[in-house]
Amino acid sequence: MNFDWIAPHYWWIERLGMGRTLERRRRWFLPSLEHARRVLVLGDGDGRFLRELLRHNRLVHADYVDVSGRMLELARRKAGEKRVFYQKADARIAAFPESEYDLIATHFFLDCFGPSEMDDLIARIAAAAKPEARWVVSEFCISTIPARLLVRALYLFFRITAGLKTRRLVDHRPVLRSHGFRLISSSRARGGLVVSELWERGSL
Repeated sequence: MNFDWIAPHYWWIERLGMGRTLERRRRWFLPSLEHARRVLVLGDGDGRFLRELLRHNRLVHADYVDVSGRMLELARRKAGEKRVFYQKADARIAAFPESEYDLIATHFFLDCFGPSEMDDLIARIAAAAKPEARWVVSEFCISTIPARLLVRALYLFFRITAGLKTRRLVDHRPVLRSHGFRLISSSRARGGLVVSELWERGSL
């Protein structure tokens, strides 16, 4: 999986295919994230969510992890160096500090992983989250036949352009629940095709 080639073109491909829908989904819960102080941002691509988070929350410090060096460069240009530590790493094997973060952010990221990878990944991220940490998620959701066809086409596109191995969308919700998170708010757009979710971890 390598998004370096597509990185400079990602924003206009997204805009062409979905307008501003995905960008609005990333920003949907920003007003609910003002109390975060330590955030782990995974796979945010070119850094548009990171930039907005730093603007809305002047006290937050972020660890930003992405497997693509080109995406990291773009994120650094958009969000700057202040209050952010950038790390080029595969989230499946990256070393996360234990019980460090009060906010996790994954926007259109979990859809890159198959069932076994999803469980292992979420377990590792959950270990890095503090009690009562929040997790903001934006993802695609298959609710209709047209949605299923569109998501299948997206997987084909990213398999060709980025070497994505996953071929189908895995439901992340039961996995998050199994690791102690509960869904506290959600919002859908495009007829349910895309969803923004805010999760919270219970006290340990």
